[in-house]
Amino acid sequence: MAVFSTSALVGAGLVGPQIAVVLAQGCDEVRVFDQDPSSVARALDDMRAYVDELDRHSMLRGGSADAVYGRIRAAKSLDEACERADFIIEAIFENVEAKQTLFAELGRIAPPTAIIGSNTSTIPIRHMAESCAHPERVIGTHFVLPAHILPLVEVVKHPQVDDRYIQTARDALTTMGKVPIVVNVDIPGFVNNRLQHSLTRQAIELLVNGVASAEDIDNAVRFGFGARFTSLGPLSGRDISGIVNHSKVASYLYHDLDGKGDLAVRTLREMAEKGHDGLRTLQGFHEWRGDPAALRSFHYEQMIDQTKRALAVGTVKVEL
Repeated sequence: MAVFSTSALVGAGLVGPQIAVVLAQGCDEVRVFDQDPSSVARALDDMRAYVDELDRHSMLRGGSADAVYGRIRAAKSLDEACERADFIIEAIFENVEAKQTLFAELGRIAPPTAIIGSNTSTIPIRHMAESCAHPERVIGTHFVLPAHILPLVEVVKHPQVDDRYIQTARDALTTMGKVPIVVNVDIPGFVNNRLQHSLTRQAIELLVNGVASAEDIDNAVRFGFGARFTSLGPLSGRDISGIVNHSKVASYLYHDLDGKGDLAVRTLREMAEKGHDGLRTLQGFHEWRGDPAALRSFHYEQMIDQTKRALAVGTVKVEL
């Protein structure tokens, strides 16, 4: 049963088509719009591949691959995309002014009862809500890349939000196969990126300071504590290991983990200025070899297997 009759996805970059595939598993119709028509044409091909990928691994909800893909269609204008829409998600590039301009337009043309979500990964949701008519129905809906595979979606509150829209979105996303969490305070980076980038910043500092190679730093996570994160998070992991012992470790380690200046930021900026864009250019913290699309597909396949294991475990269990 569809949770929404019509949904709209605005922005057909990398993550937008993945979100549209999620929506198509719980809506009767999904309209996709981008200012660049060529982006939509490419996105339709990507969406077919994503649907087939999920179907191949028995992770597709809402019917057959043809049925799910058949609910997606291109919209020729923003007005067409939003007409009679119950749920609208913005997934354009990370620029607060561009998002505010878009939300002002969405507030003008969207049905007044439509939930409008932003897939921003770092920008506080209140900045978009303040630009939109009926700000109480604006929420954060931050999907994690690759959005069609990884279950997490952050549903973010802001000071003017009406909690019933938060609950409706959370219930709908659960029906679509996601694991939504509610972020109660509208802080930059929310929960996922504050945790992720804290780890990444430390990894960059370790690399630049010569503590270990990029490969060994990645493997420390993959074959160490990262393996525990399939069933445990950082807080439940401390509970399992014991708070008393962790308190002793923290007393001599935590004070040394505070960032020293902007080493990680400077390093990333220098890499970007050199045109080192990771997998896309085959040069980042690692030197990549092969076809970028094939390499990304390989790692998506690995994430699917890991996601299946995580979903089989479920959320952290406090009672057995």
